[in-house]
Amino acid sequence: MEEQKNPTLYDRLLKTEWSYYTGAVMITILALCLALFSGTWGASGPFFTWFGKFVGLFGIDTDSWAIYNGSLGGYKFFGNQASMTDIGLLVGALISCLLAAQWKIRKIKHWKQVAAAVIGGLCMGFGAKIAGGCNIGGLFSSLPQFNLSGWVFLLFVFVGATVGGRLLRTCFEPPVSNKRPNRKRLTAEQRKQRRMIQIALGVVLTVVVLIVSFAVAPSYPKAPGIIFVGIGLGYVMQRSRFCFTAAYRDPGLTGETKLTRAVIVALGLSTILYFGIHASKYGLDLASLESTPGSAVNLSLVLGSFVFGIGAVLAGGCASGTFVRMGEGYIQNYIAFVFFACGAALGEVFNLATAGTFFKAGAPVYLPQAFGGLMPALLVQLLVLLALWVLAYWWEQRKIAQRNAQNG
Repeated sequence: MEEQKNPTLYDRLLKTEWSYYTGAVMITILALCLALFSGTWGASGPFFTWFGKFVGLFGIDTDSWAIYNGSLGGYKFFGNQASMTDIGLLVGALISCLLAAQWKIRKIKHWKQVAAAVIGGLCMGFGAKIAGGCNIGGLFSSLPQFNLSGWVFLLFVFVGATVGGRLLRTCFEPPVSNKRPNRKRLTAEQRKQRRMIQIALGVVLTVVVLIVSFAVAPSYPKAPGIIFVGIGLGYVMQRSRFCFTAAYRDPGLTGETKLTRAVIVALGLSTILYFGIHASKYGLDLASLESTPGSAVNLSLVLGSFVFGIGAVLAGGCASGTFVRMGEGYIQNYIAFVFFACGAALGEVFNLATAGTFFKAGAPVYLPQAFGGLMPALLVQLLVLLALWVLAYWWEQRKIAQRNAQNG
């Protein structure tokens, strides 16, 4: 019997998948660095602007549209944190795949994948726009800052993802094919050559990004840091297979909750870190708090997070996940991205049409105000997250027991 070789340093750092919990910790740290350095992490915001800019390339004055109202003229890519972070996600995932020599084009295998990408992208864009953010800005960057809107988003995106999972399985799941794809068999020498080419491209891409980042630094001093964090987030999410959409989808679709529990851990760690930030900013007794922070809790938030959850499952990734999977070479997610941007424009039309109506009625709710200080809010939030972690673990064990009984 041959002895198994110990993994090399290259394998451990660049090729072997990381655990979900490793991804959770590193994503939390990177997101906090971004918040301290530049501002809270958000992902879906630029899609609406990019849609207007793209349509404007065809000679259409989109800046005069009511939904833009002259806002496009002042947009600058290197002056927009979310734009740089989003492209950083894509580039980081691409670098991760290249350095591991694992990049390839993931083709569309059935028309149902296209339909799911189109409908899912539209739902994500529409939902994120009317909810005031996707699962990054509306949940991951909101809930740890003790905003009730983050908890509302979590509840309804989970419900939407459950519905999306049922739709995916019943309407959009491609039929199983027994036909093996015709793939050209490569020799050992060809495989080695391809591996070296990918690694070289990964190194070159990294150097190019460094050069561009520091080249724009005189005009945009924060750009290098934001781009590095974005690339770091993309790299970590790709290497650890960390996916927010799967965390909402898997409990109802497969019964697995490993990723769900990792997301809960990330939310708990972020809560503790933001507690320190808010305590220094507002005081434990909120004596320095002048206005209620956070997003409004209203029907638009409920509807938007629900629709977003459906769309993320159908499209195969949320806003951040879409960029990571684009970096991995998934054609389906490129299609979803295009319609995500279209859906964001439709969402802004809805926002204008419903301004001042019951859809927008509501106000921010800051939990430390409701619980009488930051310390009680911290304890309550951590206890609820712990309860959700235990519930998720119990749910997975229950599903495993049920499957074992059926197979028994």
